[in-house]
Amino acid sequence: MTTEPIIAVDRVTKKFPGVTALSGVSFALRRGEIHGLVGENGAGKTTLIRILSGDYRPDEGTLTVAGKPAAFGSPSDARRRGIVTIFQELTIVPWLSVAENVVLGSEPTVGFGRQIYSRRRANDQAGDILARLGAGSRIDPRGPAHALSTAQKQVVEIARALLREAPVIIMDEPTAALTNEETEILLRIMRQLRDEGRSIIFVSHRLNEILEVADRVTVLRGGRHVATRDRSAIEGAGQLIELMIGRPLRELFPPRNEKLGEVILSVRGLSRRGAFENISFDVRRGEVLGFAGLIGAGRTEVMRAVFGADAADEGEIVKAGQRFRAQGPRHAIAAGIGYLPEDRKEHGLVLALSGQENIALASMNRRGSSRLVSWAKVRSAAAEISGRLQFRGLIEAPAETSSGGNQQKLVIGKWVAAGADVLIFDEPTRGIDIGAKVEVYRLIQSLAAEGAGIILVSSELPELMNVAHRIIVMSKGRIQDELPLAEFEERRILTAAFAAHVARPEVAA
Repeated sequence: MTTEPIIAVDRVTKKFPGVTALSGVSFALRRGEIHGLVGENGAGKTTLIRILSGDYRPDEGTLTVAGKPAAFGSPSDARRRGIVTIFQELTIVPWLSVAENVVLGSEPTVGFGRQIYSRRRANDQAGDILARLGAGSRIDPRGPAHALSTAQKQVVEIARALLREAPVIIMDEPTAALTNEETEILLRIMRQLRDEGRSIIFVSHRLNEILEVADRVTVLRGGRHVATRDRSAIEGAGQLIELMIGRPLRELFPPRNEKLGEVILSVRGLSRRGAFENISFDVRRGEVLGFAGLIGAGRTEVMRAVFGADAADEGEIVKAGQRFRAQGPRHAIAAGIGYLPEDRKEHGLVLALSGQENIALASMNRRGSSRLVSWAKVRSAAAEISGRLQFRGLIEAPAETSSGGNQQKLVIGKWVAAGADVLIFDEPTRGIDIGAKVEVYRLIQSLAAEGAGIILVSSELPELMNVAHRIIVMSKGRIQDELPLAEFEERRILTAAFAAHVARPEVAA
């Protein structure tokens, strides 16, 4: 790494109707460095990288590339100047081969006038680059792109950037959908690219990964530049979090609700063949009941059965003293049960609808009469709920335009508007920034204080141990342990989570 910047923005400002996304931000990427870019949702990270990638033009300020002024009118302008962006939503064409995706936009040609596409050269070029990335043995250039894992698709995007000989690669949340093993492979490839002299901007909410590979880190907050520091000058993730949210880290988890009431939901002997077996638990009013376990432990499957999204084969559910068997989500909603799914975009929201409409989705029957919806009542209810949940942004705009944290608030708001008093939160903070996490935790404790029973499914142990009153641990479809608050211990939780995966020695006859 040298101190010479390959990209520099100076006092850049970008405004949209009703919001200033960037305000006088300066940023420099050095040659041969991995530069971490962090901040809450809405901090300005996406706007900055879209300016660097040619999607947006700044309203004020200047951009230089390799010491020369630059003004991008389109992403192709940025690519011509050596900047390639890999967005979280990958641009892989599934019906093309891997090689065809790698050479997309830079197709090799032969023949008179070089007008004939050469499949052989495309396969050779893709194979060479994938081999350089250490992926040659795992990714067949001739194979179909639709058969690739998410991590392999990331590698194909990187290979495409290398084929274009791009000196600058911007990676927007590249590890968000990867397993731990896949993430380690990608981080290794990033280090390799840096050692070859490439410059990388690495945008991620996973601060441990930023601290693992970045040479320097820039923090944005509220559209402004807060700090740029060498990795060696950063004490740890806690310091980054405090810079991002602008307040002490001790405020991350709000106090637990202390007023617990009677049992509001009781599950007994719930089973579904091939998914989970003999699941029993109670949830009290005001309580946050945590569910821990490895991926595939059956936690989500249990919650879907409670909500009626999947049918259980056996078992009994009692809600507020009444026996209840959801034959579909409609029955669960009528009984006062709300479910915030793991994938909020796919199953929790209708992205094309406004925030107002999403909030009203589960309670349309309350917003009118004679099967006619009163949009005045919808707007009034949405305004009340969005104010209560501190929704930031335009509630009238499509949900797809909201940040991850605001989208999660819309899902929560939908169930609050429906009057649900049992709320199932399935991985509620996945894919949202630290500031939005704080607000989700606050909402959970606030709802509990109002008498709701909360079930929190999470893969993050610190989250469970600082939010829940009790933790149930599942392993391969069965409950392995239940911990009261006074006995919370990370080692005990992990031991129970792995219990069904540890082979028991055979007992000699």
